[in-house]
Amino acid sequence: MQMEPTLPPEENQEQQQAAAAPNQESSPSESTETAAKAPEINVEDLPLEDYPATLDKILKDDQWMKMGSTVRSLQDSFDQKFLKILQEKKETFIQEGGNEIDFFFQPEYKKHFSGLVREYKNRKSKHFKEQEAAQKANLNRKREIIEEIKQLIDDSVHDNNSYRQFKNLQEAFHATGQVPRNESNNIWQTYKFHVERYYDFLHLNRDLREADFKHNYAERLKIVERTEALAAMEDVPSAIRELNTLHRLWKNDLGPVAREEREQLWSRFQAATKVIHDRKNEYNKNIDEIQANNRSKKEELLARIEKEIEQSPQNHNAWQNSMRKVNEIKEQFQAVGRAPKADNRRLWNRFRELSRNYNHAKNQFYKEHKQQERTHIEAKKALIAEVAGILEDPNWREYVGRMKSVQNDWKKTGRISRRLSNKLWEEFKGLTNLYFDRLKNKVEALSAEDQAKLAAQNNFVEEVLKKEAPTTPKKLEEFIDEQVEQWLGLEPQNNSAGQKKMLQHLVGLWEATSLSKKEKTAQQFATQLSCIKQDAGELNKEHSQLKKQLDEIAQELIQLENNLQFFSSSSDDNPMLKEVNKKIEQLNQRKTAFEEKANAVKSLKRTLKKQSEAQEEVEETGEE
Repeated sequence: MQMEPTLPPEENQEQQQAAAAPNQESSPSESTETAAKAPEINVEDLPLEDYPATLDKILKDDQWMKMGSTVRSLQDSFDQKFLKILQEKKETFIQEGGNEIDFFFQPEYKKHFSGLVREYKNRKSKHFKEQEAAQKANLNRKREIIEEIKQLIDDSVHDNNSYRQFKNLQEAFHATGQVPRNESNNIWQTYKFHVERYYDFLHLNRDLREADFKHNYAERLKIVERTEALAAMEDVPSAIRELNTLHRLWKNDLGPVAREEREQLWSRFQAATKVIHDRKNEYNKNIDEIQANNRSKKEELLARIEKEIEQSPQNHNAWQNSMRKVNEIKEQFQAVGRAPKADNRRLWNRFRELSRNYNHAKNQFYKEHKQQERTHIEAKKALIAEVAGILEDPNWREYVGRMKSVQNDWKKTGRISRRLSNKLWEEFKGLTNLYFDRLKNKVEALSAEDQAKLAAQNNFVEEVLKKEAPTTPKKLEEFIDEQVEQWLGLEPQNNSAGQKKMLQHLVGLWEATSLSKKEKTAQQFATQLSCIKQDAGELNKEHSQLKKQLDEIAQELIQLENNLQFFSSSSDDNPMLKEVNKKIEQLNQRKTAFEEKANAVKSLKRTLKKQSEAQEEVEETGEE
């Protein structure tokens, strides 16, 4: 049997330091909450009937195993409250002449809650059994991997293929989960011994080994540099926690480096580690003073949150600025180290209370804001409905005075969100313009001949609406072109209502095709342009409207991108930052869509201009 050699002194030191690192986490001065953030539950105000639903919600959470303290708190609170009610019910029962032996009180919520507690305990027991079995399976798998590495060492050929197999086995070893704690160090030492043996046998592939050494050196150097940075970190407990992680990486995840660089790198890592541990010892000596200082910092931050609540912002922009400030204060509060034990719970409860009060005030403002906005929206929709009704009234000419009043009433309906405001305004403006266009065109003064033409045109629209249209994109395009060409051949050309009705129908036909959403949108816009493709004035008007919309989007993008400067580089998970980035992405998509439409209109304008120039050239040639 071949004996496993003793590792070099520097390697022994490295292993001892790395193996000891995880145990540092158990120091009382540095212990932190490692469990998942449990949901905030105000058990004092929670009715007993709601306890089962609350516990059921926890059991359905993916992180239920990390919420043991919350479950225990919930169970203790339920038992205390239920015992009090049980005693009251029992006393009442006896006072009413009942025999204590006959007393029984077990409401449905008690049975439900007890059942959920049993389910929690059963699931917890099952989880630990599965975890134990998994760790044993992982131990067996790691032993198999070590045997496979030993087999590679015993093979006489050590080529590229052998090296690839070895790297795959290394990856498999590190990817395999945890093993039982009492076997952890032994299996690691055995694995590392045979890894070193394998490298010693790589005589024919020194280039591969040097490349691996170079990679491992670069990764270990990063760990050393990060450790040296931690030595200057003010938050000593956080530095200790991260140091423990770095030691685990150094020990478990990285292979060896060249022997001539090993001692120098390890000595540098040890030196930085010693600085951090010295600072930890100094921190522990002055922990009372440090924690008292942390208490003062937290109280100051709580006072700032309280001030934000008292100021009570009065509009949307003020609330957005306030939310940004409060989020920054919350981050600072949570970054401050522990206060004295006697004050910790008081400060945390105050922090949660102020957070709830602030959120309640914010939610109340936006609830009232939305209610007010709904009132404004309803007022605008009512005016739109009134104008539509006037247009359908046979006596519509008698409403000129009211139509002018409606336009003034619109201005008094109050502000709403820009997106909906633009949509409603376009609808309102289209209806009012149609009304005044009717007056301007004096339809009632048309001759019998023109009225007959107008009727023929309206009949044509009705026939188009009745026709069965194809759903194949190519055939539908030909069908639409045919209807539009026939329409353009009819007179008079000022029947905007008939044209609008026909276009709405033709545009809607694209929804039944198999085109993508983007392709449908492009075809629908092309259909809308089809009736004005020969009208330079209308094309210019459409192009101006698109440019105006693009300018509005550009201004809004500039504003949002300026707002991004208020967020720090560590704000990636900030909900407000995510919302701003989401709005920027949506605006960029809208900008692209409007640019494509503007380009389509420009193309039609160029085509019309070329046709006009060609016609003029023909006319000039004819005159000559």
